[in-house]
Amino acid sequence: MATNKTRFVRNMDGASEPFIILGKFQAGSTQAIKRGELLEFTGDTNTAWVPLDSDFDMDSNIAIANEEIKAGDLAGYYEVIVPRPSDIFEYDLAAAGSTAYGTSLYYSSSEAVTVTAGTYIIGTAVGQTNYPRQGHASDDASGDAGSTIKSQSTVQMTIESSNSIYSALQTG
Repeated sequence: MATNKTRFVRNMDGASEPFIILGKFQAGSTQAIKRGELLEFTGDTNTAWVPLDSDFDMDSNIAIANEEIKAGDLAGYYEVIVPRPSDIFEYDLAAAGSTAYGTSLYYSSSEAVTVTAGTYIIGTAVGQTNYPRQGHASDDASGDAGSTIKSQSTVQMTIESSNSIYSALQTG
């Protein structure tokens, strides 16, 4: 079931807001879109944003919907988030797992990623909220958090720079 969720978590370089531009979309009745969906710039013969729908070479074609476009909405320009190299987003994992920092993430759907190898990497896991924080036994031997990374159903990730429309915007 599609969610309508903000995916931007933070920027590692200190930017407080995501980079937002207007992107062209087809009429909502042609392609309804939820906020937070991964998008590809391939609709209507490469002139409109549509939900990411396959494991394909995403070379400078990826953005994230920043607003919902419902059935019946008119074709036109709506907000998209342009992933920058230091932006962190949160997506569902297709199957819960103990995703380590630096794990490559691949397409599963427009709202989920997977650690199962695909052909093209969408991004990389950067979150460590599932890591156990070990205490210093030399100071307090009472607790042992262990070294097992916890399983999770979501992952914090960055989008590969070469996949984001950001690359195309920088080069013109």
